[in-house]
Amino acid sequence: MDIRLISSKRKKKFAIARWSIFTLIIWLVFIFMTTGSYMKPNILIPLALCISMSEDPLVSAVVGILCGLLSDIASGRLTGTTAFILLIGCVCISLLFTHFLRQNLLNFSVLTLGYSAIHFFLDYFFSYFIWGYDNDKILLTRFIIPEFIFTIISLFAVYPVIKTVRKRLTLRKRYVLEENQALIKD
Repeated sequence: MDIRLISSKRKKKFAIARWSIFTLIIWLVFIFMTTGSYMKPNILIPLALCISMSEDPLVSAVVGILCGLLSDIASGRLTGTTAFILLIGCVCISLLFTHFLRQNLLNFSVLTLGYSAIHFFLDYFFSYFIWGYDNDKILLTRFIIPEFIFTIISLFAVYPVIKTVRKRLTLRKRYVLEENQALIKD
């Protein structure tokens, strides 16, 4: 019997296709976030966390920086603040799912809820509260909390898309047993 592994050329083709689709999804979400003038969810947060769920920490860090920079550009914040926070979040998500947690919707939603709560609290605190704006409570109730809720709701649309792309375009180690015809004698 002979055991064959999947070829590395085939793995590379599937990885290039998977990352091309991930990049396309990230750019489409960025375009969605920059069009129009009404409040929209920050879909790049659950998208980056969902992609980081199955990757190693270095790749997760790159995804976090890219999505964070695009999120900063789309929302008009100081460039790099969300990127730094999302970098830490993506690496932590990657390490948690690699070593401790199973990849399912419940674990992903709880971690995304926790990360988003921290993210939006830090955004409110450092952008409005410490500067003593008069209407910071109105900003909190009319803009930041609804954006937080929409971001949490958007994770239920992001998770199945990323999971489907990853399932279809990731080759698992599969061993194929073939009988050696030279050893079989009639």
